[in-house]
Amino acid sequence: MDFQLDEGLAEYGLNICRAKYVEIRLERRIRNDIMLVNGVMRDNNVTENLGFSIRVVDGGMGFYFSNIVSREEIKRGVERAEKMARIGSKKVGMSEERMEEGKYGIKAREAGMDEKMEYLHAMDAEVSDHSRIFSYTDEVVEKLYVNSEGSKIKSLIPRTYLYYLLTVSEEGKTEQMNREFGNAGGWDAVKEWKVEEFLRHDAGFLSDLIKHGEKPPERGDVIMGPQITGLIAHESCGHPFEADRILGREAAQAGKSYASPALLGEEFASECVSVADDPTIPGSYGYYLYDDEGIRAGKRMLIEKGIVREFLHSRETAYEMGCSSNAAARTTYGKEPIVRMANTYFMPGDYNIEEMMEEVKEGVYMVTFMEWNIDDMRINQKYVGEEAYIIKNGEVAGIARHPAIEISTFDFYRKVDAAGKNLEFYPATCGKGDPMQGIEVSTGGVDLRLRDMVIK
Repeated sequence: MDFQLDEGLAEYGLNICRAKYVEIRLERRIRNDIMLVNGVMRDNNVTENLGFSIRVVDGGMGFYFSNIVSREEIKRGVERAEKMARIGSKKVGMSEERMEEGKYGIKAREAGMDEKMEYLHAMDAEVSDHSRIFSYTDEVVEKLYVNSEGSKIKSLIPRTYLYYLLTVSEEGKTEQMNREFGNAGGWDAVKEWKVEEFLRHDAGFLSDLIKHGEKPPERGDVIMGPQITGLIAHESCGHPFEADRILGREAAQAGKSYASPALLGEEFASECVSVADDPTIPGSYGYYLYDDEGIRAGKRMLIEKGIVREFLHSRETAYEMGCSSNAAARTTYGKEPIVRMANTYFMPGDYNIEEMMEEVKEGVYMVTFMEWNIDDMRINQKYVGEEAYIIKNGEVAGIARHPAIEISTFDFYRKVDAAGKNLEFYPATCGKGDPMQGIEVSTGGVDLRLRDMVIK
């Protein structure tokens, strides 16, 4: 692992700052983006970004960032951040936490451009009879974080990502399927995704859906697959459990929350439902060991056997709520750290999919989604299936054409009566804040069964 950021610049910033608290981040990102559209390369860019940010807390808060990395610019940033903190009208506090020095990263093989293009063209050839788009990204992110309380954290994380959109048109009808693959790691993990198998499956299924898709039953039990339940964990549990939303800070930026501090310790879901957020899962797209405030990360139990256990916190929100940070502050160098998820997922239960289906007299199994939405408070939500099947008397009895479920968050978590054993993760870029901050996360899920649902 080749660390290159200059520790001397960060230490210089700490030494010249006279505020009560200061933290400095240096960050370098090297990124390659490739896009193929119907076999033709439409984009192939390599970009490098280098910059720093300074955050000062001294009564109020001050923040400064720049992509000019020099002693002069560090000095200018410290002075401006100090001034902003002094004149700030809102008083800001930070929770007291244990500070550490740490260094971690992932060793990964980098592929050359020829190897990447050969792979993408091979995937493209699998579905060359259809319209298709492939978008590939790899990125290496190096960070150095220091603060005036003694924290010093260095990290070097490579990430690899692939997205495809496949369009099948037959008999005057069109259907689409998209998938995402990603990990914290290098090129060697790409072939473990077995993208070609998904491509062949999706092309065949979309053709069958056009030819044989049937109207789903209007009422029955619904089993949702890991791709959908992972999204639900992220949108209807992870986001509303972000403490800055609960405190109202994000209301005009990224949304509100149905949750309040009074929800802690309350029975929120059925006993078979547990939701965790764990940044430390090896290879996960949202992987990290320390957050962007230098706090050591660990597994966070949001819901445990139906009971709400904790929210996601930064040091600022933890101070306001009178608790400790659980290392959920994340950012890129040009934006302030805010409360973010990492890898949010429904934890496995006791059922396999066959056992779940055996107990369903009539219903649907929604494997993937084509559309979803959720309201600003994260209460009312809708999911429309793409790959979906009709279940009758415990067996698959046909292909369901776009079954839709509309349900409140509260009803969803209470209606789940069975959780599957098979946990799957999907990479995503989660957007939040103003200006918008995109951050790498995973959504994780298992099969979940809900009884007696209205199906549209």
